Amino acid sequence: MPTQQVVPALCPNCKARFTAPVNNIIDGQDTAMKAAFLQGRTNLIQCPQCGVNISPSIPILYYDLEKEISLVLVPSELNVLGPDQEKMIGDLTNRLVNSLPAEQRKFYLFNPKQFLSRESMVKAILEADGITEETLETQVAKAKLIEEFLKTPDDAALKEMVAAHDAELDQEFFEILTAYMQAAQMEGDQARFQAFFALRQILGEQSTQGKEVIAEIDAKLGLVIIQSQEELLERLQNAPNDEERESLVVSGHAMLDYTFFQKLTSKIDQATKNGDSKTAQALKTLRTQILDIKAKHEKETQAALEKATELLKKILQSNRPDKILAEKLDEVDEAFFFILRANIEEARRQNQEEPAKALEMVGNMALAMLQQRYAPQPDAGQAEAQPQIVTSE
Repeated sequence: MPTQQVVPALCPNCKARFTAPVNNIIDGQDTAMKAAFLQGRTNLIQCPQCGVNISPSIPILYYDLEKEISLVLVPSELNVLGPDQEKMIGDLTNRLVNSLPAEQRKFYLFNPKQFLSRESMVKAILEADGITEETLETQVAKAKLIEEFLKTPDDAALKEMVAAHDAELDQEFFEILTAYMQAAQMEGDQARFQAFFALRQILGEQSTQGKEVIAEIDAKLGLVIIQSQEELLERLQNAPNDEERESLVVSGHAMLDYTFFQKLTSKIDQATKNGDSKTAQALKTLRTQILDIKAKHEKETQAALEKATELLKKILQSNRPDKILAEKLDEVDEAFFFILRANIEEARRQNQEEPAKALEMVGNMALAMLQQRYAPQPDAGQAEAQPQIVTSE
């Protein structure tokens, strides 16, 4: 189910107003989402104006269908009480329940247990997982060990450290490291993702059981990590069906450059030279498929961005932007907010404050309309609570 929403935010450092995507419904069966929340890394956003990291105080609903638990965090700093709090929780609950099949809409989902702090909710999640204080201390120790590995100054020191802690580099250690890696990737923190990924590769190679454990974890999670153009080409050749091949092309899109196709052409030439016409023809067919899928993906992405650009242009040129938004609300999607954020950032880069504010107003207007569309209607005589996003450092 889609859990991400775009919300207005205020930077506590430079007072810039902007919009940012947040996840306020966490699926406890999604390993990456769960890990990010437990580590306090959910919804960390960066101010486009000054670069300060912001953790918005927003309500978060956590659920686990397997364990049959539903928890909701309403941070105390929101200062939302009584009917307003009930409506806020009700909105989240309804979003979740309406997204689930009828057979999964259990009673406990309608009555989530409430928490005022992330720490208390994390403790409840861990208790539901059967994690004792001793187990938690072990996990904290392994997390600290990961940080120590990341700070190791050179390869020689890292090798010595691996040897010293080899017994600790077990299944649980690599599960934690993999969760960190997935969380960083999900949040778009490419630098941190690469750091965790590289560390996992090195520790997998140098530790006694690392390689075997990593393979087991990746198989269990269905995790596909493509490390090189050679690996991507090999996976494409061995893909069991067109669906898997298309998924690989999309995942490895950044690797499909001139060098990649040079390597593929060299394989075709080598097969032809060896008289293996069957392999040569199979590789030629694969090359055509890759190019077709790549072109289709790029065309779809470009079309979505162009459509969003045209919509934004029409809104900005109109004397009634609210009317255009209302008429075209079905077209206000992720691509629209991506183009909107890009324009806001470019306006600020050029010190064009008024255009930036106008764009932000469009974003806030679109958000208000979307929230009104999908929020449950209040009972007669009950005032609607205004949506509020409070940010804290």
